[in-house]
Amino acid sequence: MTNDTETEPQAIVAGGDLATGISTRLRPAPEYQLPPRHAVGRLQGVTDRVVDEISSYIESNGLTPGDRLPPERVFIDRLNVSRSSLREALRVLATIGAIDVRHGDGMFVAATREMLSAAPAALFDSTEEYALRNLVETRIGIEISAVTAAIHRATDEDLLGLQHLLDDQERELAENPNFNWEPLSFEIAIIESTGNTWLYDVEIMLRDAWRGLSDGLRTSVGRHHEWQSEHRAILASMCSRNVIQAQRLVMAHLSFERFQEDIDRLKNRRGK
Repeated sequence: MTNDTETEPQAIVAGGDLATGISTRLRPAPEYQLPPRHAVGRLQGVTDRVVDEISSYIESNGLTPGDRLPPERVFIDRLNVSRSSLREALRVLATIGAIDVRHGDGMFVAATREMLSAAPAALFDSTEEYALRNLVETRIGIEISAVTAAIHRATDEDLLGLQHLLDDQERELAENPNFNWEPLSFEIAIIESTGNTWLYDVEIMLRDAWRGLSDGLRTSVGRHHEWQSEHRAILASMCSRNVIQAQRLVMAHLSFERFQEDIDRLKNRRGK
């Protein structure tokens, strides 16, 4: 629960460990610019928008590691989001190492966006490997169901839209070899063509779970050029309305053995 007695942004903790009673120096706060209150659009993703807003808040106010962030209720009010949406964004920020959430004490900056982008990809741990396995196994069930339903229900216009999506991604990859597209964007577009809102909601949860993995894990298993070719093959099977072939291609695309090979290769390079 949010501690309503937390210090408001008028006093920012510059350093020290409050939990152990070490004295801290409070610096006078400048006029901190909180993001304006506005509605967050679903199409852009509530979690994404809140993560970006909080990151921008840290950057624009010149906060550094150890500085205290405003309490949850301030962001809830100014960003016009629910407590659950805010906490999901905070979970993402904590996972990537941007903030430190100390229960009963508040939220603190752990690293700035500049520091995170300049640092090498974070190493992952064994817990994340299990998370990736669970994510891939769940995706298999959802996406086989989705591609099957799409073959039966997607219109020619839907399929053309999927073609345009892959064309855009291919163009971006050609111009920027390090381009990383929106996670599961192709799969989510397939589900949208089915009209199945339950599949859509689960896939959005899986996309957010993928984003919550560390940079190190996502980078180690990221094969965007291969994924692009596999997406093309899946779409071709959908266009020919070949259910069995499309299902097999989805299974091959989501091979956990390939993910595991990439993880093991990275561990061996790093002497793990």
